[in-house]
Amino acid sequence: MLQPVTDDVAGAESERGPERGAPAAVTATTHGKSRRRLGPVRWWWFLIAALVIEFWIYGRRGDVEVCVGKQGETDFALIDDTGQARQPRDDSNRWKFPRCESRMNLGLVSKYDAVSTEAAQVACRGATMLKHQGQGKNCVAQKDGWEHRIATRQTWPWDPKLFTHLFWFLQ
Repeated sequence: MLQPVTDDVAGAESERGPERGAPAAVTATTHGKSRRRLGPVRWWWFLIAALVIEFWIYGRRGDVEVCVGKQGETDFALIDDTGQARQPRDDSNRWKFPRCESRMNLGLVSKYDAVSTEAAQVACRGATMLKHQGQGKNCVAQKDGWEHRIATRQTWPWDPKLFTHLFWFLQ
């Protein structure tokens, strides 16, 4: 038979802990609130991490520079890693500088092979225009002493080139 619950029994029951079905309800409500507080925080961290990874991939090998020259005639030591001349060009060293071309390779899908090939073709066209006429195909194929040096750099999210590429429709 069921006995009525008095205040003394209810107070003793709350001190001792609830019956079998009650703990799940009590813990679910107390832990549910903390989970709700942590949920959006975790979601924001995921969003920030995804954005950082996406910008890193988008700008990976973003600047491609191809320099071409002929062994024994071109001195690659005359330019630094950024493609700038270490010493000024003049009539005595004009033909010693390699011919360099830069291209952008921005996007989630890399077009590195196509971009580097196009830059090599344009650089070879410029290098064989006056002094080495008729050697353009050999330069592109890297035959007869022609060599290519390819330098790539990361394009960071704060670089204006990346914003111009991303928001091209605003121009």
